[in-house]
Amino acid sequence: MARSSEGSEDLVKIVQDLRDRVRRLELLSSVRAVSFVTQSSSASSSTFARMAWSSFPRSGSSLTVDVSVTLSGAANCELQLRADGTQIGAATVTSSGTVTLQGFLPEAWVFGARKVVEVQAKVPGGSAAIAVVGAWHQ
Repeated sequence: MARSSEGSEDLVKIVQDLRDRVRRLELLSSVRAVSFVTQSSSASSSTFARMAWSSFPRSGSSLTVDVSVTLSGAANCELQLRADGTQIGAATVTSSGTVTLQGFLPEAWVFGARKVVEVQAKVPGGSAAIAVVGAWHQ
């Protein structure tokens, strides 16, 4: 019985050491690209719709997403950056161009857990072409 308990303690120490090493490596690499999957390229709704998403493994990271917006007959477009259903960044676009959404991923995520990060858009009148043109975390 004692041997099993000692083995469990050793395993916990090994896992903690691996987590610490991963964190140090991530800090050394500083900034890493994040790939988003396009779900839709056009928005024309008065409710938020998912435009792009990614599965993200790291809690507590700063996330930055550049989004290209081309308005067509719309006065504005509202964008949200959401992490596992929680808004972490937002912007309102009043002219065509590129906007940067930023936010921090929730600390409560378990280390290594894969959660969904998404860009959502709402265009009250008219429509807008929307594309994620770059994303990274730090």
